[in-house]
Amino acid sequence: MTSGVLDPRGPASLAGQRVVVTGAARGIGSRVAVELALAGAHVTVLDVRATTGTVDEIGRLGGSATGIEADITDRDAVAAAMAEAAGARRRLDALVTCAAIYGETVALGELGEDEVDRVLGVNVKGTLWCIGGALPFLRGNSSRVVCLGSVAGKVGGVLAGPHYVASKGAVHAVVKWLAKTEARNGIIANAVAPGVVDTPMVEGKGYSADYNPLGRLARPEEIARVAAFLASPAASYLTGAVIDVNGGYAMG
Repeated sequence: MTSGVLDPRGPASLAGQRVVVTGAARGIGSRVAVELALAGAHVTVLDVRATTGTVDEIGRLGGSATGIEADITDRDAVAAAMAEAAGARRRLDALVTCAAIYGETVALGELGEDEVDRVLGVNVKGTLWCIGGALPFLRGNSSRVVCLGSVAGKVGGVLAGPHYVASKGAVHAVVKWLAKTEARNGIIANAVAPGVVDTPMVEGKGYSADYNPLGRLARPEEIARVAAFLASPAASYLTGAVIDVNGGYAMG
């Protein structure tokens, strides 16, 4: 099988492990799923959209993947999807939550209630339902949870609307809560905080490539590589962290 960034023969090997990646039909989530499959994991590609593109790509590369279509804001559907992904062994080794929506970049006074509920529903509630649905299958397995946050959730600013900023700040807080409350159950939890990534989610938003010192937007695979490392056994003593991957826009 073609090797990805994680060495399938080294400490980051995921051979024989079962991993769920949400929001994996496209963008960062799809790249994470590919990286983990190339490291040897069986990856469940979970998305509200059709998952065949990512699943087929993993298959062409010699990896193992299945797809589940589910709405992460539906708690019962998520619980059923996690149980299906865990399989007969009722075990998951890692969960990476990439499913998110961006929302309108507007001032607080211009926000409608439906827009706020929509963004918080996917980014916060959906993340909680995914973690909650996976927890019974993660506990006791020296497992990892990785959540996709955002630089906006750390520093605020004008790169996103206030409801999106709040949603990603909440994701970072949930990761820290999870790292503390589930450590003795064998779970480590971390977040990745990207800057602006060149994905369909930011198309038409008008971001300048000069917003950070590197002078360009991130490529999805550049974020995915960090998330994949955190989802691997190689990150065994790193927990409760929010890792900046933003081209130097925010440091520390």
